[in-house]
Amino acid sequence: MGGHFGRVSQRDLGVSAFPQRGCLYWVRIPGERGRKQRPALVISIDVRNQLASDVLVIPCSTTNRPAPTHVRLRKGEGGLNKPSMLKCEQITTLPKDYLAAAALGGPLAGKLLAQVEIAVLRAIGVPIGM
Repeated sequence: MGGHFGRVSQRDLGVSAFPQRGCLYWVRIPGERGRKQRPALVISIDVRNQLASDVLVIPCSTTNRPAPTHVRLRKGEGGLNKPSMLKCEQITTLPKDYLAAAALGGPLAGKLLAQVEIAVLRAIGVPIGM
C-alpha cells in the first residue's frame, strides 16, 4: 500500500510567498565583486513586497564603523551569525529574485526598526535630533 504525503506549504518550510518587511535575507547586490552575497534588511511595506517585482533593502556589513546612518545589530538578531551594521545610506531596490527564498530568521524588533527608519531619514537629509 502506498502512503499518502500531504503537501508541504512554503510557510511550513519557513519560506514566505514574498519577502517580509523587517526580515534579513541573503542578497546579491549588482556591482559587488564576484558572486558575493550579504545579508540585507527588507524595509519596503509588505503589500508592496507582495505586489511588486522588487523590494527596498538596506545592506549589512560586518565592518563596524559607527555613523549616524548606521544601525548596529548583535549576533543572533534577525538570524545573523555575526555582529553587523546596517548601512542605511545605502538603501537600494533589488529584484525579488536577487533575494534568498527564506529569511535568515524572524523580523527585527520594533525598536530596532524604528532606529533604522531614523537612520534612513538622516541619510536623505531630514533633520533628526541625535
